[in-house]
Amino acid sequence: MTAADRGLGWPDQPDQGGAAASLPETVSDAALGEQAPQRGDWTGAASAGGEPGLGWPAPPVPRGTGKHRGPVRAAEAGVPAPAVADFGEPDPRGSGGTDAPARQASDSNLDTPIARAARAALAARGGPAWPRPGACRVITIANQKGGVGKTTTAVNIAASMALHGLRVLVIDLDPQGNASTALDVDHRSGTASIYNVLVDGQPLSGVVRPAAAIPQLYCAPATIDLAGAEIELVPLVARESRLIRALAGFDSSGFDYIFIDCPPSLGLLTVNALVAAPEVLIPIQCEYYALEGLEQLLRTVDLVKSHLNPGLAVSTILLTMFDGRTRLATQVADEVRDHFGGIVLSSIIPRSVRVSEAPSYGQSVMTYDPGSSGAQAYLEAAREMVHRKAPSA
Repeated sequence: MTAADRGLGWPDQPDQGGAAASLPETVSDAALGEQAPQRGDWTGAASAGGEPGLGWPAPPVPRGTGKHRGPVRAAEAGVPAPAVADFGEPDPRGSGGTDAPARQASDSNLDTPIARAARAALAARGGPAWPRPGACRVITIANQKGGVGKTTTAVNIAASMALHGLRVLVIDLDPQGNASTALDVDHRSGTASIYNVLVDGQPLSGVVRPAAAIPQLYCAPATIDLAGAEIELVPLVARESRLIRALAGFDSSGFDYIFIDCPPSLGLLTVNALVAAPEVLIPIQCEYYALEGLEQLLRTVDLVKSHLNPGLAVSTILLTMFDGRTRLATQVADEVRDHFGGIVLSSIIPRSVRVSEAPSYGQSVMTYDPGSSGAQAYLEAAREMVHRKAPSA
């Protein structure tokens, strides 16, 4: 018997004729059940030895009856049945079953990096109010070397204090106006700014503007016009005292701290800032070049103290841009602490990408990413400054 005779051929083949037509249009389940071939007895699959199968003999496996064509049971086929979980009983491991008790979260799960960052962010954005000084403290932030973090320090320490209940004013004395940018205060050319106060004699209260994101923080912005103030101040009388005269006519009783951000030079703008404030904060980058210029800055402070401002003193030194991966940074920090002693803050500002990103969004790092390492370092530095007493005259 050929494949065509059994009706297993393809239609329209010359050697099979109408083989496909030999199949009835409908076949009953009973017929299929009775004619279902057994394993090892497949049509047209005779083995080499003449026995049915696919080339090897196989034990017959029942395929069901005509009335029931369901799957073959594993027990009948000789296959072990897979284990079935009993959902009515509790899983001895404690993770299955409907009657299994709920797992209790351990306290250690609460001490995760995300949880710690969230707690740090909440502490940075608020909390108990910090103590207020007896009188407004005016602090100049100066270092003639550029890129050591003067503006970043002024903005973020001021923001930290303002977020904790203190009223703070930042005077931007740098023609680049970076502090004004970080506090999101308009400082386009032609805007009333600290330039008009120094050169034209306008009152300081007329240029003070509130910072956008922090209610207790204010800024006296700087414009590019301030770049020419160094030359314009030369012929003026008492050119070194222009800023202190403006502060004398300004009602500072409503402020707790006034920070003056200086340009990276020792020109007339920086001298005005040193004359106007009794305290100097010096940010020092943890690199060798920062130490080279420190001697010249201290000499300038001594000259101003001798001739123009007898009450001037270096009250605070802050180590910035610390890279713990290098031994040089640790050596610089140790040398600064050995030389200056207690005026060096114990808080060290690390290198942080978030600190650099924040000004591009018109924010300080305290509002941009309060949980970052840079924000936490500035928060601790500000807290340390608040709890330190102002140096005596």
